[in-house]
Amino acid sequence: MRARLFVVFAAVLVAAALPFSAAAEGAPGDDDVADELKRQTDELELDGWDEYLDRIASLVDPSAASMKEIVLRLSEEGGLSGPGAVVEMGGKVLREEAKRTAAAAAALAAAALVTSFAGLVSDEGMKRLLSTLLLTAAVTLTAGMYLDFAKTAADSVGEAERIAEKAAPVMSALLVSLGAESSAGLFRPLMVFLSDSVIAVIEKAELPLVLAGGVFAIVDALTDGAALSKTVRLIARLSKWLLGLVSVFYFGMTAVQGLTVATRDGVSLRTAKYAIDKLVPVVGGMVSGTVDSVMGCALLVKNGVGLAVILILLAVLFRPLVKLAAGIFVFRLAAAISEPAADPRAARLFSNAAEMTEHLFACAAVTGTMLALTVLVFIASGGVTAGLW
Repeated sequence: MRARLFVVFAAVLVAAALPFSAAAEGAPGDDDVADELKRQTDELELDGWDEYLDRIASLVDPSAASMKEIVLRLSEEGGLSGPGAVVEMGGKVLREEAKRTAAAAAALAAAALVTSFAGLVSDEGMKRLLSTLLLTAAVTLTAGMYLDFAKTAADSVGEAERIAEKAAPVMSALLVSLGAESSAGLFRPLMVFLSDSVIAVIEKAELPLVLAGGVFAIVDALTDGAALSKTVRLIARLSKWLLGLVSVFYFGMTAVQGLTVATRDGVSLRTAKYAIDKLVPVVGGMVSGTVDSVMGCALLVKNGVGLAVILILLAVLFRPLVKLAAGIFVFRLAAAISEPAADPRAARLFSNAAEMTEHLFACAAVTGTMLALTVLVFIASGGVTAGLW
């Protein structure tokens, strides 16, 4: 009986004091929101993220000293430092790769055209021997370039995996802070599945398969009559099917589960806020409004983290993708230049190398797309959950 009387008395005191406190404090202002954003950002655990600071600081805030400042800037303004930031970065990379592409294409074409000198020899045996020896220079250049492209693709896939591993715990914690337990329960396993299973398949099966295809493609160019052409074609098709099945399965699973779980979290949070507002007299409305303010700031911080991950992914993968795309163009251009006059095997060599480089590009591009889609599901889940969308 005494406990009940104490609860009623406390409720009366709170109700009596509420009008005065509300009049004194007023509605949350811009300074209050900025302070709350700063507080929540300072509590983030961004261990290992500062290694990406130099790559994206110019895109968001060149004066930023840590990734937390980058996230805070993205949370407050939700944009880049200027509309030309990405264009400037992209233009610099494109200019550098254009120079490298022109030099590489000229070297390959020159090595291929040298094989035409074998036609000056009348003896057929000596002509074939000399042509093969001269073709060796083009083969050596092609093999070196292809191995470099394969390493670029493997490094970019591995970098995407590391980004996923670093982002997963931070994103999961932010979803939990928004009351999105169901989304967090999906998102963390989804990121683990992406890094430990999907990317592992690309690293340990897809990339070695493409690398083997490149080796066979180069050897095929040295044989008369394209003796290994069917093997190269088989490897190319297996690569397409494997990458296609993995990406379709992951994209479908992410889209379907993400929409379902986000809706469930939204219903749970609205139910909790309604209970606070209606079941706790007078005080419930104030608590519910405070929850809205804190949740809104948490949503902004979450979106800032998601944007930071997208920018990191863009900064890390843009150059490798441009390099691989330039490599495809180099091989295609060299094949077109050498086809009229050079040894026919040189044109076949470059065409085969271009095709296998396309598969390397696909590995890196699909990996980045899968991670970007997962981050977008993370951003969308929080918005629906908070009831602000």
